Amino acid sequence: QTTGNFPLIVRNISAGAATVATTVTISKYAPEVLVADNKQPTVFHADGTFVDRDNPAVRDEQLTIYATGLGAVKGVTLQTGQAAPATPAGKTDPVSVYFGNPTIKQSQMIVNSSTVAPGLVGIYKITVTVPGAHTKGSALPITLKIGGVSSSTTGPAVPYIAVN
Repeated sequence: QTTGNFPLIVRNISAGAATVATTVTISKYAPEVLVADNKQPTVFHADGTFVDRDNPAVRDEQLTIYATGLGAVKGVTLQTGQAAPATPAGKTDPVSVYFGNPTIKQSQMIVNSSTVAPGLVGIYKITVTVPGAHTKGSALPITLKIGGVSSSTTGPAVPYIAVN
């Protein structure tokens, strides 16, 4: 993977037009939890229901989180534009997950696995367990951290989770 700053020019061949060059940054990691239009983060209970205020996460529960931007995976060769295979599972570099303030120890979840999501393109699946000692709240920000890069904690699509 090549990282760095690169010029981007968008061309319309049929119209013979092009934009002025702008610089884009390609990063090894750009972690983000997927969030639906209604601002519901893609965090699920084992039964496939969303984790939300009416159905919060609880102690010792295993959750599934869908994300993007976790970089290259090991253990499988992916084909551009093709869905990821179920086996072998392509593993990401180590990822940390926090529900609440990442500087507070009780906000860190137990990460069981972080892989490319089978049957999808460019999507990752993280499974976590809520530890016994954990931060509780009805709107805790979710932070993913990989390779020293953290997901956004500001903006219109910050994922929030309810944990009892």
